[in-house]
Amino acid sequence: MADSIYQGDVGLEILVDCGRDIAGAGSPTLRVRTPSGAVRSWPAAVAVIGQTASHLRYVTAPGDLAEAGTYRVQAALTLGDWSGTGRTANLVVRPHFS
Repeated sequence: MADSIYQGDVGLEILVDCGRDIAGAGSPTLRVRTPSGAVRSWPAAVAVIGQTASHLRYVTAPGDLAEAGTYRVQAALTLGDWSGTGRTANLVVRPHFS
């Protein structure tokens, strides 16, 4: 993976740490607000890092990072009788040649 994320990158693995074991989580998604303010939902999968299923994983597709700027990302899932979102993380996407 590159040190920087660039506009239009495809195949970029995004891992969001949920801070606890989320094995068995339902409807895992990443809620994303683009730099222009549009809200998107990216389907995610629960990922095991080390020996704990504590992350959501998504791999970018064409069009996901179409804008340069700051994307705001939140994990969203259902776990038992709880359903909600996690803390907001920032993903900075740089324009080409920057």
